[in-house]
Amino acid sequence: MWNTADISLLRSGPSQAVYRWIFQLSFLIIYGISKCCHFFKLRYNRQTHRVEETQYHKIISKLIVTAKCCLFLRHIFDYIVFFFVIWIHVFIVQNSDGQDFIISLAMEAIAFNVLRRILMFLHCQDDRGILKQLVNEIIYITRTIQKKFGLIYHCEISLLGVYLCKVYMTYVLLESLWYKPYFLWPNFLYWVLLEYCEFGYFIYQLILINWYRNFGFFLQSFIEHHEHEHIISRYYHQRLLWLFKLHLRICKLHKSVNKEIAWLPSAIYLGIFTCIFNMELLLECIVYADNDIEDKVYIIADGCLGSMLVPLLNVLILGLCTDRLRNEELTLQQQIVIVNIIYFRKANHHGYTLKGLHNEYCTSLIVHQKVDPLQNIIIFQINCDREFAFDYLLTVLITALSFIQYTVGSNRSLKECVSHK
Repeated sequence: MWNTADISLLRSGPSQAVYRWIFQLSFLIIYGISKCCHFFKLRYNRQTHRVEETQYHKIISKLIVTAKCCLFLRHIFDYIVFFFVIWIHVFIVQNSDGQDFIISLAMEAIAFNVLRRILMFLHCQDDRGILKQLVNEIIYITRTIQKKFGLIYHCEISLLGVYLCKVYMTYVLLESLWYKPYFLWPNFLYWVLLEYCEFGYFIYQLILINWYRNFGFFLQSFIEHHEHEHIISRYYHQRLLWLFKLHLRICKLHKSVNKEIAWLPSAIYLGIFTCIFNMELLLECIVYADNDIEDKVYIIADGCLGSMLVPLLNVLILGLCTDRLRNEELTLQQQIVIVNIIYFRKANHHGYTLKGLHNEYCTSLIVHQKVDPLQNIIIFQINCDREFAFDYLLTVLITALSFIQYTVGSNRSLKECVSHK
């Protein structure tokens, strides 16, 4: 647990400038892409410090809409042929070839459905209104914490490292898609837009962790300051009231995020089909193929490595964020109990402030117990933590091995590595 000296060092250290720069750059990237691509139709008002709806230039907006439509319409003939091939293929394909075809078809259907939902999220008016409310609430809570407690920025290096590794693997995946002879824009845009939404969700997770860390810093300084004090000052009375109010707002905000943007964690989970399929290709190439090692490395890196690792890393990152939130929340709960004991010992028991604080404290705990600890629901009301990420990896591995067993049992030749089937 941090002490006051450590907190002062964190506040004035050079790492603060780096962490602040990371958050500012992330916000600029998200906001800049939304402005350039005409997503959401929202703008930030510096005077009111709120996000507001706006209208873009009509001519430029029409040009951008035309460009977006062209990306899809240019491959419409390819997809007509694709669905015609599906109709024929269903009746003539058997054994492991049929299995691979059905999995590929499921992957394509999931990608199209997720892409449809992402496009609705980026352009639909209802989603725009929901996002505006959520972003304004995040801005309000952040500015209030900055004003009342002082905001200490922090990005855990290990978590940031895993995310940067995932970004690099996404780049490898996109590069392999770009140079494939059967390149299709919808598949490419699926990964790009999904990564854009995941980036915003990841930054939201970091903001949540920072809020709880700053609450913990304040409560720790409160505990140390009142070890030898006989009375609690008005300053700490007001700050404690603000802390409990903000804690309630954070719980309500996260509940709204889990409800309104539930499709994004579900889309992350549904990457399991892509992961299984490419895990099968990777294991077949490593174990059964007769290619040289250099050829295997090239085929794996160019074909299935990115598609296999990106879904796994997405789930792992979400699980790590959940565990970090859980740790910060447990620390905060312990500190709140200690602060409550100190408060009832040293506060004026006849004042209205004590009654107000006690009411806020009890309400905060009751609401917190009802909504449960902050969780990242991924699918079917299942919390995504590191344990779930391990189960996810185990499911992918076992299913891929089962597919390989079926392929070997159907006497199909696996002597050459393939990057796709």
